[in-house]
Amino acid sequence: MIHSVLIAGAGAIGLTVAETFYNYEKTCVSVLGKGERLRRYREKGLWVNGRRLDFVLLDAEAGPGEGPFPDLVIVACKNHHLAEITGDLEPFIGKNTIIVSLLNGIKSEEEIGAVFGRERLPLAMILGADSQRNDDGVRFTCRGVVHFGDAGGRETERDKSIAEFFTRAALPFEYHPADMKRTLWFKFMVNVGANQTSALLRLPYRAFKKKSPFVIKEAGEILESAMREVVAIAAAEGISLGEKDIEKWLDNVGLLSDDGYTSMAQDVLAGRKTEAELFGLTVMEYGKKHGIPTPVNETLYRALRAIEQSYT
Repeated sequence: MIHSVLIAGAGAIGLTVAETFYNYEKTCVSVLGKGERLRRYREKGLWVNGRRLDFVLLDAEAGPGEGPFPDLVIVACKNHHLAEITGDLEPFIGKNTIIVSLLNGIKSEEEIGAVFGRERLPLAMILGADSQRNDDGVRFTCRGVVHFGDAGGRETERDKSIAEFFTRAALPFEYHPADMKRTLWFKFMVNVGANQTSALLRLPYRAFKKKSPFVIKEAGEILESAMREVVAIAAAEGISLGEKDIEKWLDNVGLLSDDGYTSMAQDVLAGRKTEAELFGLTVMEYGKKHGIPTPVNETLYRALRAIEQSYT
């Protein structure tokens, strides 16, 4: 049974999930940090929706000390920080520690599993969260839903224990014992279209809502074209996605805050490194693997890399 959880990555998604556990039992959840970041956590605190949450803070450089290993680790950093976070986590991973990765993309479980053992990780993602990080911490109106399930399509005791803990802590989730791989590719399709397009055009969610007076038709057309390239490469990988899945996201975006931004759009607006390699470049790589043209994603990727370079 899971009783303790360590959050690795105190950004928008990490703190949104951590707040749920804090509300359930604040001593059950801790947040990992080090150096200047840890000093800032201690001095300024970690804030969610205007409330300071006094998490237990663990120093990655000091290790766990005499404390027990966490039962569950949730990784919620940016992809380009994953190698560093994985190194920071090494002293905190016990024999029976389960790891859930909420990173974007379709590769993080393999990368983490290569270090700690693939058997520790289900496939996982979070969908429907509109969390935003700003000067006063993290704010959200939609908490989102964590989706998870075994990569091999099996029911496992590991995943049952995660479901039991999430139920106890009232964290919204959906357990997919049979089709999690398809669900993960669905989110990848969404991220490829929504994150890249919104970041390039610096547009909030209202620009993509079908019934919004602020909808921008051409922006939606770019987004859908990028998604359709993912549908094509997914088919070549044996994953069934289609127009109904694109429509499903267009329906779901209607539930998000009009003024909210995707994580990549937030990065561009703040002048931060984006996850362009995780989306457009990955689509390009799969396209070359299967001989499938990906001109929309090639253009989005190059444009976003140019934006990143323009910061300096």
